[in-house]
Amino acid sequence: MQSLPLDLRLDRVAQHILRARLFFDLWFYFEGQGTRRKIFETMDEYSEFFRFTPHAYLVSYVIYMAGVFDKRSDTITLVHLIPEVKKAGSLNDQVAAKIDKLLAEAIPLAEKVTILRHKAFAHRDAHISYNDVFKIAAVKPDELRHLTDVALAIANKLLLSRGLRDQYFNELPQKDAAAMMDGLRKKTMNLG
Repeated sequence: MQSLPLDLRLDRVAQHILRARLFFDLWFYFEGQGTRRKIFETMDEYSEFFRFTPHAYLVSYVIYMAGVFDKRSDTITLVHLIPEVKKAGSLNDQVAAKIDKLLAEAIPLAEKVTILRHKAFAHRDAHISYNDVFKIAAVKPDELRHLTDVALAIANKLLLSRGLRDQYFNELPQKDAAAMMDGLRKKTMNLG
């Protein structure tokens, strides 16, 4: 079976990185120490909705980011797109070296995310607890955020090398979540 066109696959991998960051930002907004304390009472007021919403954002992040670095040959991943763009002659040596350096930085973090995907979420391991999987992965939120930064830097270098537009993270969903929580807080205060 023939693969989708290279430029389309490059766009898709960039879109997956953007979605991963969006889900990370939303998860971090609801679970991060700096914001959770401020919104906890509102979340508690709507506890059945917020019980699993932050978890869904984390799972979505993990699935998308693990996919961006997947090693299966039939998937759209940076791991396969980089050599393909090199083979197409679209990269000069200097940009190729920068991409290789960024990929070397990303792989150890991507492996941690893959542990979460394979053992905690997509394929729930029957021999280890959910919390222990996180201990094994030993990944911190700042590392998760950094992985999206590095992945997008790689994707953008690949996109630009092919004459395509580079991509940027969108902060509006997190801002909208904050506005929504503020609106819910005000509504709750008016009802009480």
